Order: sequence, then structure tokens, then C-alpha cells
Amino acid sequence: MPRALFAALAFALLSACGGDDSPPAPYKTVPITPFLGEAVMGDPAAPVEVIEYASTTCGHCKAFHDRVLPDLKAKYIDTGKAKLVYRVMPTPPPELSMAGAAIARCAGEAKYFDVIGDLFKSQDSLLSNARQPRGLQQRLIELGGRHGLSADEVGTCVDDEALHEYSMENARSAPPSITSTPSFIVNGKDVDENTLEALSAAIDAASATPAQ
Repeated sequence: MPRALFAALAFALLSACGGDDSPPAPYKTVPITPFLGEAVMGDPAAPVEVIEYASTTCGHCKAFHDRVLPDLKAKYIDTGKAKLVYRVMPTPPPELSMAGAAIARCAGEAKYFDVIGDLFKSQDSLLSNARQPRGLQQRLIELGGRHGLSADEVGTCVDDEALHEYSMENARSAPPSITSTPSFIVNGKDVDENTLEALSAAIDAASATPAQ
């Protein structure tokens, strides 16, 4: 399993919560072909672009994905009126946030949002119950396995420096206005609230504005 990244995560969790310090099981480095590109939900040619900066370790992000996204998706994304671009903005513990991002990318473009959804669904378990390196490792392996990844692939992905740097560069390139998660930009304009009403208003306004 991950050497540097997972060790940092394990240390953070153990320092915060206490727990068994049994080391993670070793893994074999294997070839991986992660998806490196914009994670887009919906029609890439949709006229309105909604950029979301979020993290699967963020409670407010989970609330948005559980309570708001289904309606937003049905109203705008599934109808081709808008597309959602998901960009990772790590939140504490950042190592777990980045591990989730790596697993999603290694699962592939077609499964990317399935993994993100699974990470949000598993958020409480990952944060509250995985207080020991080996236990957390097993949960990440189980999650990856649900999306076609072997234990060795999960370990390799989570510890891949190039993949980690790709996600971090996306975070570093975020506009200065992105100071919390989740944050949204609709066709270049910040949206102050992550409610269905606020996002709907922004998307409707963008739809009514002629393309430049």
C-alpha cells in the first residue's frame, strides 16, 4: 500500500484519535493507466460550465452531493443545458482526500464519478472508523475493488507521485476566490451559495447571456 502518502495519513489519524499502529500490508507496484484530464459530468459541449472545487473529506461537499446534486443533475446536466467539471481541492486530512482522488482517476474516466460518489457515501466510515493504518488501508482497497481495481493497483495509485502532483496542480491553479469547499464557478462567475436555488439562478442567467 502507499508508502509516503499512506504513512502520512496514518500518522495524522493516529495522532488525532489514537489507535493501533499496525503498519499497512505491503503491496506490489504494478502498471497503472490513470485518467488524466478534466472530470466532466454531462455533455462536454453543454453551453454552461459549472466548475466545482470539492473534496471527498469535506462534510459540506458530501451534503451538496447528497442533497443538491441529484436535482441539479436532473434539471440541467441530464438535459444537456450544463456540464459539471469536478476539481479536487484537498481538505483535512488532505492525504485521504488525495488518496480518494487517485483511486477515482485510476478507476478510469467512465467510472470517475461513481468512485467520487462512493467516497462521499463512505466518508463517515473512512474518517471515523479507520483509525489505524491497516484498517484504513483495507477500506481503501475495498472501495477500489468495488470499481474494478486490485489491491496492488489501489496501493500503486495512491502512492503515485505524478498522479498526486496532477491533482495538486489543479488545486494550486484555482482562482484566489476559491477559499472554501464546495465552491462553484458558473461560466466564469463565482456563485456565493451552494444551494440549488443559487446555482439554478446562475445557470439560467448564463444560458440567457449570448456567447461572446
